[in-house]
Amino acid sequence: MLWGVSGSLFLLDYLGGVAVAAAIALAVRELTGRRAAGATPDRVELAYLTDRALLACQVGVAALRRAGGVDTGELATLHVDGPPPARAPGLVRALHTALRRPQTWAAVLADPDVGRALRRMVARLVRDGWLLTRAQRRRIALATLPLFAVAAVGVTRLVDSAVEGRSAGGPASVAGLLLCCLATALGGWWLTEVPETGAATRRLLRRLRREHADLDPERRPTWQGRDTDALLTAMALFGPRPLLAVDPAFAVQVGVDPDRGRPRPEPKPARR
Repeated sequence: MLWGVSGSLFLLDYLGGVAVAAAIALAVRELTGRRAAGATPDRVELAYLTDRALLACQVGVAALRRAGGVDTGELATLHVDGPPPARAPGLVRALHTALRRPQTWAAVLADPDVGRALRRMVARLVRDGWLLTRAQRRRIALATLPLFAVAAVGVTRLVDSAVEGRSAGGPASVAGLLLCCLATALGGWWLTEVPETGAATRRLLRRLRREHADLDPERRPTWQGRDTDALLTAMALFGPRPLLAVDPAFAVQVGVDPDRGRPRPEPKPARR
């Protein structure tokens, strides 16, 4: 018996260690960011929480369009006529400023004022607890280390068995341990993908999607007779597809892909 433990008993202990390490990683992920101190995000901010900057800009320009402020021009350009809506969010005002002269949608997204408005919005969401701070995201990533530690113990046993010429258990135990080590490492790698949103944001989005389930594009809602608030809420919670049903030509012009489905509830940013 390698290390004084039989192969089958070590495999059971290994699985117990994996269960404990996975529980730690998942608990830290679920508890981090469970409270938000700020007010409920507006529709543009909800769009950012749902599918990040592009959707936030699409909701903002849709608000301008529905207010009668955005017209389409030649060569796929957009421009505004008239003032922005009253009490418009900062990103909507920045989009309005960018569209005072005819521009393509790509040029609008690259506009410095739009970029600054997005950064201010993100900073506010982080401050209010709707987006995780770097420290919180680092904490979630570090919580996966026990999984890799357990996998390392299993690999060490297999290597010691090969080097010392001793048995780490029967063929079934060795094969099972090898597969478990591989699954543990892959699970730990998957959990290192840290979300930008915490538990409070996920809870908020779930609640709002239940409350506005009739606006879900998968239920094929009828838009006739619905107001602008319903359209913007549907876009903020379920993605930009509702705009295709209301104003298809304009939707395609602002980057809505007719073949794309609704966004995932938990978008994963680049690993840090």
